[in-house]
Amino acid sequence: HSANKGEWIDRLLKKGYTHSNGIKDDGYYRVDGKPLGEKNPKWLQDDYVKFIRFGQWKIDQAGEGVLGFITNHSYLDNPTFRGMRESLMKSFDEIYLLDLHGNSLKKEKCPDGSKDENVFDIRQGTAIALFIKTKDRNNKSKKVFHSEIWGLRNEKYDWLLSNDINSTKWREITPKSEFYLFVPRDEKLLELYEKSLKITDIFPVNSVGIVTARDKFAIDFDRNVLKRRITMFRNLSMPDELIKQTFKLKETSTFKLRKSREILSKDKNWEQYFSEILYRPFDKRYIYYTNIVIERPLLKVMRHMMQENLGLVTNRQVNSGFKHILCTNFIINDCTVSLETKERSYLFPLYLHPDPDQKDLFSH
Repeated sequence: HSANKGEWIDRLLKKGYTHSNGIKDDGYYRVDGKPLGEKNPKWLQDDYVKFIRFGQWKIDQAGEGVLGFITNHSYLDNPTFRGMRESLMKSFDEIYLLDLHGNSLKKEKCPDGSKDENVFDIRQGTAIALFIKTKDRNNKSKKVFHSEIWGLRNEKYDWLLSNDINSTKWREITPKSEFYLFVPRDEKLLELYEKSLKITDIFPVNSVGIVTARDKFAIDFDRNVLKRRITMFRNLSMPDELIKQTFKLKETSTFKLRKSREILSKDKNWEQYFSEILYRPFDKRYIYYTNIVIERPLLKVMRHMMQENLGLVTNRQVNSGFKHILCTNFIINDCTVSLETKERSYLFPLYLHPDPDQKDLFSH
């Protein structure tokens, strides 16, 4: 998470600004003039995104200039960054993107199956980007070019030392609405694909799976083992430090150990929170399902699975061919059909049950 949370850069990201030539920029939280609609757009708060945004703003105010960055490469194709990509295309006349890959989080390999390495000692893949804006090209078509390098670290170093923007084999790409992807893609079947209904139109109530932030504490194969853990947790005669060390618990902005223990110790109905979860395909476990110990329970969607129901489970982004599809009658984890951090699992409940807390004329 970014520590740079200044009001100015946050407003620049979300509200946009006007270019020196009068063109309006909508920011990174809108695409095609509409709100991005991401339920968890936290990746747009990464520091590298803010650095790019600041540089883009400076050049738009000046009317011309060049940005050169080597950063995380997630913004090239992640759906969350589609507003960012559209904004960059509005600002710059030419964009050159050199994907250096090396993403161990995605287990990237070379096209021939051989090992691919990062140019740095980090797990996240990287990319070099050159954004060019010139005063005499405002009325000409914007151009986006893509290239990529695979292989071992030293091979990438050698290539980078002996090449520049002129000797690189660029491929011109045409990013289109609504995703404005900064990577090449086969669009032979795009027209047919776009005629189909969106899954979010069929199932408007949906969300990513729950995130406990402490799976080993809140989830178990054995309900009795899980119950013993929770019993210890709510027993205030045991010191906080002992509980913290025993269960390896870390505090977050939403989880404070002492406060959570005190709340549970006073809850006479504490046993009602035990439930079942589809943790991985065909891997049903028990979970202590309450926001007292779980980071993101996503109850507005998951509550529909607490009664008789069926849910479709699938992923928005996949790394190696689409095979991520499952059906469940339980709540799900955020990685139920994939272990990849990029491939979050989404749940689409078939039936929507009335909200028991809503007391109005139509609540039944």
